[in-house]
Amino acid sequence: MYENSLEQQPVSCDACVAGWPVCASAIRRFIACAVLALGAVPAIAAESVIQAIAGKPESTVVLAPAVKPVADSAAADSPPPAQTAESIAAILAEPDADLQQIEAQIDAGEFATSKVWLEARIATIEEASHRFDPDLVRPITLLGDVLVGQGDFTAALDNYGRAVHVQRVSAGLVSADQVEIVYREAEVYRALGNWEEADNREQYAFHVLSSTYDPYDEALLPGVFHLAEWYRRVHNIFAARVLYEHAADIYSAHGKAGSLEAIPALEGIADTYRLERFPPFYISDSPNATYGSSLARNEHFDVPVSVNNFPAGERALQGIIRIRQENHQSAEQVAEAVLQLADWYTLFEKTRRAHPLYQHAYEILAAIQDFDVASYFAQPKLLHYPAPADPSPPPLDQRGAEALGYVQLSCEIRASGVVRSLKTVASEPAGLMDFRVRKSVRASRYRPTIVDGVAMATLDHPYRHEFPYFPPLETQIAAGQSDE
Repeated sequence: MYENSLEQQPVSCDACVAGWPVCASAIRRFIACAVLALGAVPAIAAESVIQAIAGKPESTVVLAPAVKPVADSAAADSPPPAQTAESIAAILAEPDADLQQIEAQIDAGEFATSKVWLEARIATIEEASHRFDPDLVRPITLLGDVLVGQGDFTAALDNYGRAVHVQRVSAGLVSADQVEIVYREAEVYRALGNWEEADNREQYAFHVLSSTYDPYDEALLPGVFHLAEWYRRVHNIFAARVLYEHAADIYSAHGKAGSLEAIPALEGIADTYRLERFPPFYISDSPNATYGSSLARNEHFDVPVSVNNFPAGERALQGIIRIRQENHQSAEQVAEAVLQLADWYTLFEKTRRAHPLYQHAYEILAAIQDFDVASYFAQPKLLHYPAPADPSPPPLDQRGAEALGYVQLSCEIRASGVVRSLKTVASEPAGLMDFRVRKSVRASRYRPTIVDGVAMATLDHPYRHEFPYFPPLETQIAAGQSDE
């Protein structure tokens, strides 16, 4: 892959200053030399993700904000000239209207015309300059987007890989500008079902960001949240928890622990504790469970990880309520935070704490003009349902066309949110998924119906689970013959 290559095109400042360049390509090379001379960062050895998080990297590179150098104090004190022409770098950095239009066409699904235009643009730049011209990065990336839209994932990966390589050659091995392209690669690998390689790209992107920014720099936050969401997605909740906690630490380091910005970090912390106890699937049935478990034992995550810590999740949700109140958010937003904590207590079977909070949230919402609080709490709300695995399909030569099956149940939702009195109303095919679905519904938790602030039981609550399955081929043939 391009991004794994350490080859870079040598750039010599002597070559630039030997004679003033007159072509656009030479101007770009001159600017590149200046950038390298003033603020380039040499390649550093790879460091683990958690070392960067813990603030103990073997070598940390901190990029200060770009500041124009001052030759001497006199120059610094002298007033600017009356008329200053725009710098060449500023002119070259102006948005490309043509590429903006192509982006709009890609968003609209106009892939064929966009592909032709981008291929011509790439060829023109290569002919006028060279294959590592930084102006190639964006059109090559957009061509990758086009190929994704057309379903040609292999070709898309080739283009994304080349765009990353060109970016690294022009801006350095740990240039943060490559990260958005690496995220695109990860998405394609996910679409291909290659979770291992998708994980590699996600971790590489974070390595780049953590090599660019200080561990407690706010600029690192988007990368922290991105990797945390990825780990949450594959149910690597322990690694996700480390990242959400570090995001909270970053906000604290900048005096923002009580700001609205910190809420996603606190929500993430609480969510990982909830998922630890209440995973979204039966782990024994899930193809992703083994993958997530192996990631959770990743040797790079060598910082202490809190496990099964109910109070930590509770404190995070309590903190969200305080933040929303102290920042004078709307009554509806405060009530939503109260309900989050009440639902947390319901999941963990702490009814004595949950019910007063449900009543408090009900009263807050009832005080809002034109808010239909009775309808809002009229039905139980599903909080947790460990989805069962779909039926295993028969061999390809015995498989009919895919069909949609279902299991229709009726149950009682008690005021505590637990499910009782399960009844199977109907299922198709009969008996295929009845046991699995009943097991899942029995383990479910609900926010109970609330009437005038009081949690109430709900009788004969319906639940329908739908699933894809493949009927045996001979069954469909027999059914077709009988229809004739």
